[in-house]
Amino acid sequence: MSDGRPASPEVYRYYQQLLKDHWLENGICWTVVVPDDGKPLALTEIGERVSGGASHTIHEAARFEDDYSDEGAWAVLVGQSGSVTELFEYNGFRGVHPQVLPRLSAGARAYSVYWNVNANNRVSFAADGETLLMVDAMYPERWVHEPNLARWPELMDMAPNFRWRRGKSWRAAALATIELTTGARLSLEWLDQERPYLTCQDPVVD
Repeated sequence: MSDGRPASPEVYRYYQQLLKDHWLENGICWTVVVPDDGKPLALTEIGERVSGGASHTIHEAARFEDDYSDEGAWAVLVGQSGSVTELFEYNGFRGVHPQVLPRLSAGARAYSVYWNVNANNRVSFAADGETLLMVDAMYPERWVHEPNLARWPELMDMAPNFRWRRGKSWRAAALATIELTTGARLSLEWLDQERPYLTCQDPVVD
């Protein structure tokens, strides 16, 4: 790639290795927000957008091993690199929720991938407060009916690697698509670092 980022095959192979025999295969939700003005979102703004204004708590940096499971119905780890914000959930799908992703994309582009142990999944893209694309990663042949598919060229380029019936890894392809689009990389080192996190017991509100 001309901007110095790794090429698509390399990124895809990286995520194949990351997921191999790892618990990440069972379920994650990874959301990356790229603001239009190049200014990173403040933690308070992230909390408002994720919770929809519901009561929520921003916690000091902690490792995943720290027990915060009883502090809220959901917990979201928050990481930032430059202007890009990454949200990670081990057991939930807050980031890809049809009410949350548009809020995260206000004045920005927001990309999210989610799957659970039953292979329920979504790969989604929102911009300027509107969800533009939300597809099932296991059935790329159905994407041709999506009117906004051309607005996510990295997903179109990666589409052959979603074909699990041909031995490909749709999970690796989904993660690779997010990295190729945003430049953010999910790694075990990223997950191992202490990070601020959000918790809330209230349901998502409009």
